[in-house]
Amino acid sequence: HYIKMGQITSLSNPIYMDVTRSHVVFVCGKRGGGKSYTMGVIAEGMANLPTEISENLSIIMLDTMGIYWTMKYPNHKDEELLKEWGFEGKGLGVVIYTPGGFYDEYKKKGIPTDYPFYIKPSDLGPEDWWRTFGIASTDPLGVFIERTVLQLKKEKGDFGIPDIVDAVRANKKIDNVTRDAAENRFLATEEWGVFSKEGTPLHDLAKGGQVTILDVSCYATMPGGWKIKSLVIGLTAQKLFIDRMVARKDEEYASIYSSMHYIEEKKKGGKKMPLVWLVIDEAHEFMPVKGKTTATDALVTILREGRQPGISLILATQQPGKIHTDVMTQSDIILSHRITAKLDTDALGMLMQSYMRQGLDKELNNLPRIKGAAIILDDSNERMYPMRVRPRFTWHGGEAPTAIPEKRKVFEF
Repeated sequence: HYIKMGQITSLSNPIYMDVTRSHVVFVCGKRGGGKSYTMGVIAEGMANLPTEISENLSIIMLDTMGIYWTMKYPNHKDEELLKEWGFEGKGLGVVIYTPGGFYDEYKKKGIPTDYPFYIKPSDLGPEDWWRTFGIASTDPLGVFIERTVLQLKKEKGDFGIPDIVDAVRANKKIDNVTRDAAENRFLATEEWGVFSKEGTPLHDLAKGGQVTILDVSCYATMPGGWKIKSLVIGLTAQKLFIDRMVARKDEEYASIYSSMHYIEEKKKGGKKMPLVWLVIDEAHEFMPVKGKTTATDALVTILREGRQPGISLILATQQPGKIHTDVMTQSDIILSHRITAKLDTDALGMLMQSYMRQGLDKELNNLPRIKGAAIILDDSNERMYPMRVRPRFTWHGGEAPTAIPEKRKVFEF
């Protein structure tokens, strides 16, 4: 972290984050301030831990902008800076999942991806479809969709989009306008390329010692793209929470059993399901201060109840004043790069004022004008520290493009 001696500001002791327990980490800062970079640093650090620790951790990065696939490659452009920090560039064996409808296209274009990702339509409830389609629950179309989905759940259990379309077409009791509207909406979802009757097993995503990148950037230019991203993130978060709740009960039972049968040899092996860290950029899009998305309820549940089952969240936003209030109140580690808008500084100030020794504005203003400078605070120390995020040893894909081409120098020996 930074220390100030008179007019001189210099780096002092290193700051480490405890990843053995669950946390809610809130990262904020202006556009281009280093939020995505910081989240990449945290993911790198966890993946680079000794095997006996990293195998109990799973990092799932929900990549909304398509910038984390570069973690497969070493950071050669910052070699000198890495040497100053005692690091050297190296790539990580991250696993990239792409929505199934775009998987073959990515492969043909040479865009890095490892596996297709699918969601089971039967996992969605009527309220998920209402929010995704932007219709009210009391609207005739909303009522019709609810009846159709609930009937399919009762009759078939698992079903795909074609099954929903067939059920819609077969219903002759509803008027043609409502039936056609429902059919068109479900037919349109096939273009999203994310639905399949089978779905992707969750244990493939949440593997111990693995950094999983769920790349949903393919929806960036699609109409209603953020609604589709919210749907993917919400369902993934919900299923992770449920599975970790079950795994936590098994872990508790194993602890109780071993304490009562201490003469028996302890069984070796890691957890059946590792502790999960969900990393989400542009979090205000999924958890707005007003209204809801299909991801809001699942993420709020993890915020409030994720500590016991062992699910952690790392949320980043460039607009702290426009994010759900639970993010501000439940975060136990806050890392803020430079922000200047009054709405955003006020939002952070309300959170910090109970144990802030100096004004937040002053602390932010005193930060050196260099990349990675930030202030950090946590509930354990109840203090703010000015700090600098270390350079990444994997390639950063979120850097802004420049109109000036890089020139390489040739040295003669």
